[in-house]
Amino acid sequence: MRHLAENIPDYEIACLETEKIGFYERLGWEVWRGPLAGRSEQGLIRTPEQKGVMILRLARTPALNLDGELTIECQANRIW
Repeated sequence: MRHLAENIPDYEIACLETEKIGFYERLGWEVWRGPLAGRSEQGLIRTPEQKGVMILRLARTPALNLDGELTIECQANRIW
């Protein structure tokens, strides 16, 4: 995971969904505490039931509010 973080310089933030929170926290990842949603052509799809989303601050990460809303592009067959 550290190698991954060091080799994605074009991104502003890394994000993942996991059930293994403690493992990733030891590697510097942070739990996103705020609301989550997917972005689609129809607008935002809120996912209040989603748990285990974590972020990793990278060199280009702007100031973040972990209690703010985090959105992600909707993926085929799933959001997170």
